[in-house]
Amino acid sequence: MIGHIANLGVWEWFKLRRRWMLWILLVFALLFAQLAVWGAFFSYQNLQTTGGELTVPATLQQQQGRVPRTVRCNDLLSGDPTRLPADLDAQVTAGLTAQCRQQSATLPARLARGYATFTLPGSIPNALGTVQTLGLILMAILTASAIGIDYGAGTLRSVLTQGTGRWPYLTAKFLTLAVLTALGLLVAVASVALSSTIAAGLAGVAPDATGTAVTWSDALVAFWKAWVSILPYIALTAFVTVLARSSAAGMAIGLGYYFAEQLIVALMTNFFSWFQNVADYLLVRNISGWTGGTGGFPGTVLPDQTHATVVLAIYTLLLGGVAFWLFERRDVQGATGGG
Repeated sequence: MIGHIANLGVWEWFKLRRRWMLWILLVFALLFAQLAVWGAFFSYQNLQTTGGELTVPATLQQQQGRVPRTVRCNDLLSGDPTRLPADLDAQVTAGLTAQCRQQSATLPARLARGYATFTLPGSIPNALGTVQTLGLILMAILTASAIGIDYGAGTLRSVLTQGTGRWPYLTAKFLTLAVLTALGLLVAVASVALSSTIAAGLAGVAPDATGTAVTWSDALVAFWKAWVSILPYIALTAFVTVLARSSAAGMAIGLGYYFAEQLIVALMTNFFSWFQNVADYLLVRNISGWTGGTGGFPGTVLPDQTHATVVLAIYTLLLGGVAFWLFERRDVQGATGGG
């Protein structure tokens, strides 16, 4: 049985690798991984160049019709009168300079934290945080396509009549998608390692400041959490695709649910305080709690690791189990078209 499932998984890989969708989704993941690295690099460069920036409201500027703008702390602390903003009152300039002096005490630590976000190994958890969020959406698309394509093309019936069991067939689909998720994350991490090495060379010597250093074990944990967090979303998309017998429905729910849950929680928690307890059992919120992300809910506390682990395990087993049950019991129809 294991060998049969493995053969089905290999065949599934042969089918997927010929489709442009797989490689396009991988390119998107790589681009977002690079965005995390180079965004952190340029942010670090800006902080190093400016020494930090302060926003000057329009009301504090001498000329009318101005808009809020920023001033550089390095200019204010330089002692060079030519670098001071000419359109600000001397008292305002003095107040801004005092704020910059306060910020300069924490500047080395801020630079050290910024440097760690685009150099190894700290760049890996930083990039995975971005890739993991995008990965939920990308794998929802791939899952709906991989499972729904046989419904739409009408090839599912012929595959099953050739002796392929339903349970091994769907198991091979799930395992292939899980393996592809891990491989996609590995490729993204490899690209992050390469770009981080380049960025470290461009940035020069690391800032001399003490702080909490990110270790390689932290990077490994981040990889594990990113991979595991995507599995429940694969189960959700697979369940919808099998239920509706449609890749279009699977994609629609997979894409829409991520944003819909956050919008609903944001609205409902503002109107009803008790909805916070309900939100703690929703899928995306627990994914964010598991990975340590923000979850898109400002001012709220995400579920802790233990709570998130239990909830995500239940979602994965329940949605996956129902998908298998439906797939085993329902008749296989002919081609449903593109959907």
